[in-house]
Amino acid sequence: MQNRPDLNHELRLWQHGAVFLFACAILISRRPDAIFHAQFFAEDGHVWFADDYNVGLWSALFQAHTGYFQTLPRLGAALALLAPFSLAPLVLNLIALAVQALPANLLLSSRSAGWGTLRTRALFAGICLALPNCAEVSSGITESQWLLALCVILVLTASPPRSVAGMGFDCSMLLLCGLTGAFCIPLLPIAFFIVWRHRDRWRWVTSGLLAALCLVQAWALLIVDPSGRKEAALGASPALFARILGGQVYSATLLGHNKLATLPGLPMLLFLVALAIAGTVLVAICIARAPWPLRVFLLFSMMLFALALITPTGSIPDGISAWRHLSTTTSVRYWFFPTLAFAWSVLWCVQSQTGVIKTVSAVLFCVMCFGIVRDWRHPAFTDMHFEEQVKRFEAAPAGTAITIPICPDGWTMELIKHSPGR
Repeated sequence: MQNRPDLNHELRLWQHGAVFLFACAILISRRPDAIFHAQFFAEDGHVWFADDYNVGLWSALFQAHTGYFQTLPRLGAALALLAPFSLAPLVLNLIALAVQALPANLLLSSRSAGWGTLRTRALFAGICLALPNCAEVSSGITESQWLLALCVILVLTASPPRSVAGMGFDCSMLLLCGLTGAFCIPLLPIAFFIVWRHRDRWRWVTSGLLAALCLVQAWALLIVDPSGRKEAALGASPALFARILGGQVYSATLLGHNKLATLPGLPMLLFLVALAIAGTVLVAICIARAPWPLRVFLLFSMMLFALALITPTGSIPDGISAWRHLSTTTSVRYWFFPTLAFAWSVLWCVQSQTGVIKTVSAVLFCVMCFGIVRDWRHPAFTDMHFEEQVKRFEAAPAGTAITIPICPDGWTMELIKHSPGR
């Protein structure tokens, strides 16, 4: 096939800077309170900032959380400690914003030419920034590990770097992702598959690095914090699977977050079954026909979706099965990769297919545009009056244990006030 003129177009440095700032502006427009009224959210304050403040970064780095080391948020909390306390949540949110914007630059890099033309990659980047059904991954630095995993997939499927700086960037992304949560484990077979397909020296380096990081996280899970992961009864059933896949993934990709998966009755269940089958057929067409980087991404997304159903974690209420809980929970981190995989599949079919597939995909894309508009603005967090808590904290004497309420409701952050100059 003859290459199109823009296939290997290289953006200049200032153009990448403009892309990054434009991506940040889009993300800020979806949740402006993260920047203009920054507050601590969940583990951002309860764990990362509190641990770094109370025991120090070095000690906190070697503490596992939910069974794994969590390097990115702990490093982010260390940077937040360098700022005034009133700005600490903003520092964490800015780091999360940068990680969320980075995939756009990676897609538009000439190293990602294997994904398609520059126009196609720009559309992929736009869909990623405007994705419906993804409010949780924009909530703070805790969920940035999902965006880091996306960055690593883009790095693994990119052409090998041609400079020392590029090699350093790739290794930095792998290290940061591999030492933040468990994503290095499902990424490892993807890396080995790419090595088998291409067999160049640099891909052996990235695979070896991922393998070493898997051993580090295995040590954290089995030795450092073996009781860190809590499991609930799955309660798996074909009906719940159809509600999760058809309702929480496919329908939410097209319509934005909705309650279709929770509606009772046989007609709704049959509709969700049909949607689950049709959506999976569309993804299967992409796996069979799309460029190999997109196929790898789709397979990785399917792997993560399966792992989420097999070993879900999180705040599952007592007395309810994991699958029942997942079938009623919208816009959570578990749906980020399968939602993006379905959205990119629709977009690729519109761009590359003909006949019935192109027509159906075009209709789905138009519906998805409605979902993007409907889901554009993420709900602002409850105002916990952080400014007043800052004044209370700064007025407290050294050695005082101060409990600060943070988002969401019911969460708190406990800090032991340092002496001046510490």
